[in-house]
Amino acid sequence: MADLITTLWNCWNSRNKFIFKGQIDKAQSIWEKASNLSSEFRIYNPMNPPILAQIEDIKKWERPANGTIKINFDAMVNENRMGYTVIIRDEDGFVLGGGGGFHEGNFFVLEAECIALERSIEVADKINVRGNVTLETDNAELANKWNIGDEDITIIGSRVKNCKEALSLFNSANLVWSHRSCNRVADLICTKMCREAKRWFFDMDYPKDIHNSVINDII
Repeated sequence: MADLITTLWNCWNSRNKFIFKGQIDKAQSIWEKASNLSSEFRIYNPMNPPILAQIEDIKKWERPANGTIKINFDAMVNENRMGYTVIIRDEDGFVLGGGGGFHEGNFFVLEAECIALERSIEVADKINVRGNVTLETDNAELANKWNIGDEDITIIGSRVKNCKEALSLFNSANLVWSHRSCNRVADLICTKMCREAKRWFFDMDYPKDIHNSVINDII
């Protein structure tokens, strides 16, 4: 029932955008928005068992286990461009590297998040990360795709499978979902990349633009 309601609501919203703004949404875009909303609903709905473990009362980035490197990544989509970012930190919150960029064109949210996942593995490889790794996303649908495994025969599912195979670079690796508030630095960089059409790559000498957010996460 929840899936039906969210799909109908998004159809109604798309109709209003066409009537009042002259904007036409593709059917795939309407379905994806409904799917994302439904995934978030399942996480927060107290009436049903959660699909993913709930993380309550977390306001900041959470430190990984000792000896583990955490890779946060994010993506943002607007009408004709997507931005992506990755930031890599150790167990003490020190930045080891990261980066971000953009692609022109129309992208679905899940597709953009998958690109961000792919880029995060590439950046980690570039700065020679080889230990125990935790990848963290605030996109519930991508986390669900990851957990489905080989049963997912969609295009995105195939790309996620390729990402899993690429994790052989590390001693161990897993992907977890976290609340958006735990992904603030990645979100900040991502927004900048998308709006300003920028590309960044940095190691421990990260840009001053994100310094305050990085420090606030570990205080």
